[in-house]
Amino acid sequence: MLSLSLLLFAVLLVVVAVASAFGPAKFTAQVKKAVGIASLGFALSGPAVMPVVADGAVSASTVFRARTTYGAKIVDLAAAADSGKFDAFDNKKVNAYFDLFISGSNSLNSPAMKEAKKNELKIKSDIYAAVASKNAGALKSAYSEFIKVADLKSDYKPGELGQTDSSGYSPTWGTPRQYIYQR
Repeated sequence: MLSLSLLLFAVLLVVVAVASAFGPAKFTAQVKKAVGIASLGFALSGPAVMPVVADGAVSASTVFRARTTYGAKIVDLAAAADSGKFDAFDNKKVNAYFDLFISGSNSLNSPAMKEAKKNELKIKSDIYAAVASKNAGALKSAYSEFIKVADLKSDYKPGELGQTDSSGYSPTWGTPRQYIYQR
């Protein structure tokens, strides 16, 4: 629909250009005014519809950001897993932390990440099966297996990946360990 109207507008402009080139001077002024009005009408007829294109920007930095943002929230569940507090896991946000961690930290298209994603999804289902059955031992075991397979650690060391300590890519950003370096 849009391309047809653009084509018709282009044809109109060609006709007007030819008419003004071979017509009298008075006619040329009238043609310029008509072209201006037609252009204004076309512009005001509505915005040009552009297709939505997502760039799907996935890089080592975005993977790292997902690992640090959601990984820290998952690591913070250690006390709840060790003590068998099922209500800490039976929460929509906590379930989303696991989902966002798994999808974000394994978003590069390598075979190793695809395998890690498959393993983490299986262990996540084991965690929630333990929560549903109220089995504290199974919860603790599945949680510690997730931490091991996902290679999550609670100790941040300066010099690890990340851009700066005060940006969203810092490993401590959004965690209780967040700090801003000031001179």
